[in-house]
Amino acid sequence: MKKSIWIVILMLVLTGCQIEMVISNADPVEPPPVVQVEPLTNPENQGENDISDPNDVEEDINDIDLQQDENITDQAETQNKIEESQLLPQGTIEQQANAASLYATVRTFETQLPASIRMDLAYDRYPMAYNYFLVWGASINIREHPNTSGKVLRKAVTYEKLNLTEAVKGEYLKKYQSDLWYKVYWKDGEEIKQGYVFGALGEPREFQFEKMEQEVNLLKQEVENHTTAFISNYKNRNGTAPAYQGKEEDAYGTLRYQSAPAYVTPSTSGEFRYISDGAIVTVLEEDQRFYKITTLNFEGAYYVPKKYVSFKNSLEQLKQVIVVDRKNQNQGVFEFKDGQWTLVSYTLATTGAKEKYKFETPLGYYMAIEKKTKFLYLDDVTREIAGYAPYAVRFTGGAYIHGIPVDYGKKDGKLVDPGHKEYLFTLGTVPRSHKCVRNYTSHAEFLYNWVKIGSSAVIVIE
Repeated sequence: MKKSIWIVILMLVLTGCQIEMVISNADPVEPPPVVQVEPLTNPENQGENDISDPNDVEEDINDIDLQQDENITDQAETQNKIEESQLLPQGTIEQQANAASLYATVRTFETQLPASIRMDLAYDRYPMAYNYFLVWGASINIREHPNTSGKVLRKAVTYEKLNLTEAVKGEYLKKYQSDLWYKVYWKDGEEIKQGYVFGALGEPREFQFEKMEQEVNLLKQEVENHTTAFISNYKNRNGTAPAYQGKEEDAYGTLRYQSAPAYVTPSTSGEFRYISDGAIVTVLEEDQRFYKITTLNFEGAYYVPKKYVSFKNSLEQLKQVIVVDRKNQNQGVFEFKDGQWTLVSYTLATTGAKEKYKFETPLGYYMAIEKKTKFLYLDDVTREIAGYAPYAVRFTGGAYIHGIPVDYGKKDGKLVDPGHKEYLFTLGTVPRSHKCVRNYTSHAEFLYNWVKIGSSAVIVIE
């Protein structure tokens, strides 16, 4: 018993952006059990605990020290390596890609927006092509030709993004057992320059628009043809789910905290798995104790106790979707207008890290549950308020899409707000948060103003 208590305490301390702390004088009160069958489309007793309290404070949302990110950003800005200075828009890259290749082409990078998706960008502060190369090496050579005897045109730094058009066969480097090189482009003032980087020193990235479209259409079809709701157990306010075989996560790696039990049969003594807060579900039927549900997040039909299923602001029509790609560390934002999905923005993003005591941003289909102008977070060590993240949209547990975090300064023992920060060079590189999805602050503000609760969803893919 003592061992189980210590496990719960440890998880509450270390779960990061997934977990928030309530600094109120009263503990959350669970709603009374449902004793009467009610209509599926209007259960008024559901959803009262979906929204967070203004006094809620997050754990430290930064997997890697924010100061380290800021130092990397300062260096990149000094060397003029940031996206605004380097990256070219899609139309410009398409023109460059038409030039004949001088070397044996292994692969061309020609990602296009599907014909069924209209582009009408409402946010375009950081225009970039759909394919790009992310640099891993600390100071890699961009050469005139795909070989080590080629003239070095310039150096590229870790996490720099370069425009990408093709992979070619170049000099074979025994150390890496590879002859793969990438043809890249960048801006140099008003000029467009090109060169080659060795393939093992970075990786190609893309905006997976076709996959995004598939997932958006799949969810829209589910919403239009069924009664949908979502799982509501923010900070366990509707009751702590039972331990799974004495453990804090189930066989699929889903955590107990901020989840609901999904039973194989309509009995709380039977086999179950966890389903996360915010997950969109389709309600098939009900009895006095359970809703029978399915979800696009995993296969099969399950029975969830009624107190964990919310119809508050649930989707009747799907009009807006944010699709986060944790593999490529970017996202696309779509709006259904005039009978067609429209791409209204596409940007880089940073998701949650998969490390001990840190958590990946979970794959799946989630409600856009609520919006905040900002939320505060704590220091992992001192447990004091460390800073805030602006323009936040919560979609599961304590996980938000938000702007660049800001650490408070201190003066005369008081917290000092240095103001919003727009940008980090590490955005769109590797997972660096506890679970949240980090955006440019200007884009987070755009989403905050654009998202309509009750017609919006967040989909996480890879």
